[in-house]
Amino acid sequence: MRRCVSCRNLVDRQKLWRVVRLGGGEGIQLDQGMGRSAYLCPTQQCLEEARKRRKLQRALRVNVEDAIYSALASRLGPEGISLKGIPSGNMNTVPSL
Repeated sequence: MRRCVSCRNLVDRQKLWRVVRLGGGEGIQLDQGMGRSAYLCPTQQCLEEARKRRKLQRALRVNVEDAIYSALASRLGPEGISLKGIPSGNMNTVPSL
């Protein structure tokens, strides 16, 4: 069980998006990797709340680029619910500045 940084609900971690701050200042990665992690419900409401109130930045203790939010938003379907099995491509890692 993990807690969504936006709505604070406890959910099975398999049903949440994982955002990882990689060790050594290598950037932020989605879904896998070792480092400090934050979890987010795969809904439009939680994504907007996290962006608006900088929830991911606080949880990861690093600046979260718009590319990360765009990559997460691209995973949402037309109803604002996550589409499983979408390949994430090269948007998974964003180097830190």
